[in-house]
This record gives sequence, structure tokens and C-alpha cells, in this order.
Amino acid sequence: MLEFEKYMLPEMVAVWDRQRRYNGWLAVEIAVLGAKEELGLIPTGITKMARDNAKFSIAKIDEWEKKIDQEMVSFLRAVEPSLPIEVVPYWHGGLTSFDVWDTSRSLQMKEATELIEREMIKLFGRLKEMARVHKAALEIGRTHGVQAEPITFGLKILNWIGELERHLERLKRNKVDFFVGKISGAVGTYSNIDPRVEEIVCRELGISSAKISNQIVARDAHYAWLAQLASIGNSLEKFATNIRLLQQTEVSEVQEPFKEGGGSSAMPHKRNPNVSERVCSLARIPRALTIVAGENQALQWGERSLDESAAERVIFSLTCFILHYNLRIFTGVMEGLKVDAGKMLENIALTRGVISSEDVMLALADKGMSRDKARSHIQRIAQQAWGRREDFADALRKEPEITALLSSDEIIACLRPAKHLKNIDQIFARFEL
Repeated sequence: MLEFEKYMLPEMVAVWDRQRRYNGWLAVEIAVLGAKEELGLIPTGITKMARDNAKFSIAKIDEWEKKIDQEMVSFLRAVEPSLPIEVVPYWHGGLTSFDVWDTSRSLQMKEATELIEREMIKLFGRLKEMARVHKAALEIGRTHGVQAEPITFGLKILNWIGELERHLERLKRNKVDFFVGKISGAVGTYSNIDPRVEEIVCRELGISSAKISNQIVARDAHYAWLAQLASIGNSLEKFATNIRLLQQTEVSEVQEPFKEGGGSSAMPHKRNPNVSERVCSLARIPRALTIVAGENQALQWGERSLDESAAERVIFSLTCFILHYNLRIFTGVMEGLKVDAGKMLENIALTRGVISSEDVMLALADKGMSRDKARSHIQRIAQQAWGRREDFADALRKEPEITALLSSDEIIACLRPAKHLKNIDQIFARFEL
């Protein structure tokens, strides 16, 4: 077993295995015959004879490839003995290898994307449930790693939902550009095949037909698809990083699921965010592979070279394996996540009120003090209070310029964390939650 096989879920492996690839090639070849027959370019019945009889074995393909080192020709030779004699003159007629390869590859890309979308929808549903439950669970918001102002844990999750929602929409919107086939022959001139065949074949297979191509589909489509998948992985890494930060001992607001007997081999007390760390580690690989995809797009000599071919055998499947796996395991993290709302309130109280400095500043401005002057005053008072670990309210009451404008009750009103909940319902309504 290869080390990375643990990250390959069976349903995604099936999309990218050799059997599926060659099944796709066979489907394209038969679809081409069907299109030609529909257009009256070959005799009626040829397609049915091919569909009923065409078959291959991977062993026979391998046998031929050892001799000639050309996979498409090896495939064609492996299939040809199974074809009725009437079919043989029309088999692969007018096609170049990548008419078949690129078109069938789009079928794999499409199927892989559907599996990824399925996992995204599961995660989406779990996050929506969590956002509802923790909608009003006050938590300190942190910017630059430093306490800022209160938010809610539900609002944090809602931000993740917004990001996933955009990813799903982009996948849906761009499928017509991502999954593209071509049946245009050598160098893309349709010199030996009717251009109408391409349109019929791609329509039957459920993908787009290239508006123009040379010997291959231009790799900007593949780059855009891989970049989109990497971007989804980037979001997962961001979410997982937040889980890791919130699980730090000094924060302790959440804890990912823990299996008894796991944790540190040396320090039995530890419960580490191992799965979230794994998500972050793996997410870097698809991101790095977009560099290869960019090279594949750029480094094409004239109408065709093999610069992309070998690399794509690795980067397409590996990107899909990792993202599919990461989605599955991160959903598991969120399904079993322990959320400590009490600890969140404790952390809000750590700064003894200084997190409400903006509210006090704005209250002073409403009473006539210039905003700049109010900011200077409150910054000084807040920093001194935090340095002395003094209650912010007490520090404010000692300042004549503050008490001249704000009563004690008004100061206390500024320091209530719950006031940050006043517009939460409006934000959640945007997501129909």
C-alpha cells in the first residue's frame, strides 16, 4: 500500500482508475459512430453492432503498449478483434488520440466534481445546523490574533457557509467551461471529420463542445477547474486552522472529536486537533498542483506537444482524491465538534471590558466630543486599564472628561457584549436561517 492511499476514498478512486478511463474512450468512439450514422455519413446499424460487440481487456492493452509505447493505439488494437468486420472501416475514422482522450477526460472531471459537490453539500448542511444552534452564542472576535469585539460562534460558522455557498455556485456556473470535449481531428481543422459530429457527441455525453481547438482542448479550462478545486481546499484549510486556534489550551472554546487511545504517545493528557491539522497539511498539495496546471496551459508548442500529458495523469486525480477526502473528514470534525459556550463567555470577560472601547468612543462622539479626541482618550484609558488588569468601567469613571458626558449607567450600557447581537437576525435572514 502506498502511503497516500489512505487519502483515496473508493468512490473517487473508481472515477480515475484505468477501467473507467478506457470505458470512457469506448463511449466516445461509439458516440462518434452514432453521430456519423445520424448524419448519414456511415451505414445504418454500424453503431449498434459496435455497441453490442466492442470490448477490451486491460491485459491486452498492456501487452500492446509494451511493444509500441502508445496507449491509444494499444487500446484500439485491443478493441478491434471484437468488432464485426462491417464496423472496422469506420472505427476511429478521422479521429486523433486526444479527440477521444480529452472528451472522455471531461466525463471523468464531471463525475469527480459531482462527488466533490455531494461532500460539499453534506458539510454545508452540517454548518447550517451549527449556525442555527450557536446563532446567539457570544464569542470574542479576534483580529491579528488579538481580541477585537464580540461576535457569535454562529456568525463565525455563517461566514464559512457563505464561502462554501460561493464555491458551489462557481462550480455550477462554470461547468459549461470546465467540461469540454473536441472531435476536430489532427490540429483541429476537421479535415477528416464533419464538425457536426463534435456537437452531437458532446451533447450526447452531457458536456460542452469546444468552440475551437487544435489537437487538444486548450488547457485554460483545466487550469480554471483545478484552481477552483484548490480554492475549495483553501477554504477548508482556513476553517480547520480556526478550529486549531480555538482548541489551543489558552483558548479552549472548541475541541474536535477525540478517539480514546489517541493523542500524544508521550503525553497522555493531550488531545490534539489532529484531523484539522491533516486537512491543512493536505490542502497545500492541490494548491501547489495549480502551478503545474498553469505550466500545462502555457507550455504548448504550436498545435500540440506532450508537455501536459504525463503531468495531468497525476494532478487531476490527486487533486480530486485530496479534496474529496478533506471534505469528508472535515465534515466529521464538524459533526463531532464540542463547543464550550461557557469558555467563550469567560474569554470575553478576560479583558475586563476594554473590548467595548469602540462603543464608548462612539457614545462620547454622540455627546459632542470629536471622534478623534474620543479615540485618543479611550485608547489611553483602555491600554492603561488592560496593563493594570483593571475593570474598564472603573477606569472610565475616574476620568472627568468621560463622566462629564456619560453617566455610570451609560458607561455600563456601552460595555454589554449582548448589544453586539442586535443585527444578527438580519444577517442570518440573508441565508434563510
